[in-house]
Amino acid sequence: MDDGRVYHLEDSEQFWTELDEILKQGENNQDSAFKSINVYIKFVSDFQDKYLESEPEFMHCCYKLLVSQNFSDRAIEHIIQRAAKKTDVKELCVLYNILFLAGRENKNIFKQMVILQGRNFVSKLKDHIESKDGGKLQQISIKLLFEICRVQRLSSSELDLIDELFINHLLDLVEKTRDDEDETFNYSVICLILSFNEQFMLAAMSQEEEYCEDWNPNTVIRVLGERIGSSKTFSENVIFMLNRAVDHNIQMLILKLLYEIFTTFETYEYFYTNDLRVLIDVFIRELYDLPEESEALRHTYLRVLYPLIINTQLSQHRYKQHQIYSLLLDLIGYSMKQQLKPVSPTTQRLVDRCLMSEYLNDIAPPRKCGNEIKRTPTPNALVLGMDTARNTNSSNGNGFTVGVVIDGVKSM
Repeated sequence: MDDGRVYHLEDSEQFWTELDEILKQGENNQDSAFKSINVYIKFVSDFQDKYLESEPEFMHCCYKLLVSQNFSDRAIEHIIQRAAKKTDVKELCVLYNILFLAGRENKNIFKQMVILQGRNFVSKLKDHIESKDGGKLQQISIKLLFEICRVQRLSSSELDLIDELFINHLLDLVEKTRDDEDETFNYSVICLILSFNEQFMLAAMSQEEEYCEDWNPNTVIRVLGERIGSSKTFSENVIFMLNRAVDHNIQMLILKLLYEIFTTFETYEYFYTNDLRVLIDVFIRELYDLPEESEALRHTYLRVLYPLIINTQLSQHRYKQHQIYSLLLDLIGYSMKQQLKPVSPTTQRLVDRCLMSEYLNDIAPPRKCGNEIKRTPTPNALVLGMDTARNTNSSNGNGFTVGVVIDGVKSM
């Protein structure tokens, strides 16, 4: 052990008693706190297989450290540095779970991991995810990297780590775990891929704003384009997750991926036609059911609806054409079912775009945009969940701020 002691435990009661004793030894000062933390982590890693058989027990054990008097901002830095240096699988499992729990309480801790360790920390998590051993370390590494991507914009060198081999590995994991009784791992891998797509979109937007010729391509979309027909589980589960998602942040991530797929020629037909029909059903339901305060999410659905109906196989099948037409009229208060209500300029513009599409040209009368300017969506800022009617800065919901393209569109 880190304190030189050798522990001989007879039962779980003695294990929990010893844990409390270790924490008490670190209450005197910062030096003793750091030593106590080291001993605690090593103690848990040595005995977790014997006395922490269930996931709730293991997480409770990690949480005990967070609520102890040993825990502080300096303690977090100490734990991050220890996690960066250690290689023992069991100890890393404990360290990463402590950091994960701490980050869920305070999102800045996820940022600290990258700020303090930079590319090395992302690289280390990637190595654990790619390991053939799998297991708990792989699972917690996936969850940690996802949370980091949600609050911290990756640098160019960090984004370079997300290469084709890595994305293919993640997609293979999704396919291999399709029949697992517990869907948690499968969905966590999908969420990580979704977060990588968002990171590439943000990088592309920055490069566009800086007039950079050396664009960082969206590796996620490129790999999906090469795997059409061989990532069936991923495509099905993305739609399934959107269908039952209650977390608006996850919905936004899925919609951003869908937008990239439906606006990239190589992936226009990534989804099977039946899956696209399910997607239309989900869009109709969500656009009807979203509350007034979810306007940004509603706008994002509308932004994705347009390429969905004009670029995919649906442009030939015209699935639920009349229902979509009625929905769009309802959204701008033209339906007989609703009284006229104020409609935001952004909603009006996005609905007009869909109403003027070829998808509806045989049932919808000719229409013009309110300002009679033909507009096309920009590929990078379009699905960031922002009200793009003003030239301002707006949070994309991930903890960092991105610039807004005026109108979310370019005049032609």
